[in-house]
Amino acid sequence: MEKVREEVLYKYPFYQPVDGYRYSVDALLLAGFIQSKESFIKVLDIGTGSGIITLLLSKRFPEWEFSAIELQKDLHKIALENFNIHKLNVDLLDGDYRAIEGQDIFDLIVSNPPFFNYGHLPKNESEAIARHEIAGDMESLIVKSKKLLKGGGYFYVIYPADRMAELLTKLTINKLAPYALKLIHPSLGKSASLVMVVARKNHKGRLHVLSPLYIGDETGGDTLEIKELYDKGVLEW
Repeated sequence: MEKVREEVLYKYPFYQPVDGYRYSVDALLLAGFIQSKESFIKVLDIGTGSGIITLLLSKRFPEWEFSAIELQKDLHKIALENFNIHKLNVDLLDGDYRAIEGQDIFDLIVSNPPFFNYGHLPKNESEAIARHEIAGDMESLIVKSKKLLKGGGYFYVIYPADRMAELLTKLTINKLAPYALKLIHPSLGKSASLVMVVARKNHKGRLHVLSPLYIGDETGGDTLEIKELYDKGVLEW
């Protein structure tokens, strides 16, 4: 797979494929959404792709212990190269997340999963697997994450807003109780296109509905919140 070197957030060297699946603003939003006051936790990035979320989290939380898994061998190879560039000690697994053994292992799991369970598949196989539920669906991701999380552990995910009801229902049924959610709008006056949700294993408290995020402002430029995300890598909430 041919790759190209770019700069993430204008400062971190990063390789990704020339063709096929490439990270988008979804990954930047999800990585910025994650927060914790714990000095040390164990993290698993499911479907890491080229490793973008793990890379960004490692810059914010260098003391954390990171694991990541990627099914596609070409993307796995690129992720390994990206981690090596930044001298990151990541336990990078090669394979299907549904085959991970054990339980009660991780304090936090994050995933930017395939969004689509309908429609025509892209001709590029890598992009098709990354964007469509070919190798695992929403329910299998939730079930496996619940098993792998420690009690009280957190699960962070991003999905299309029109699948929010399905997501919240499946999380609740599997005792990964929705803890907070944030809707993402392309711009002012536009309907939400994405939703970020953090759920907590066996949580019994209320759901925190956070203020919405608008990516574009009335002039067509980036909103202040997006500019701060690009500058600091964080979405405050």
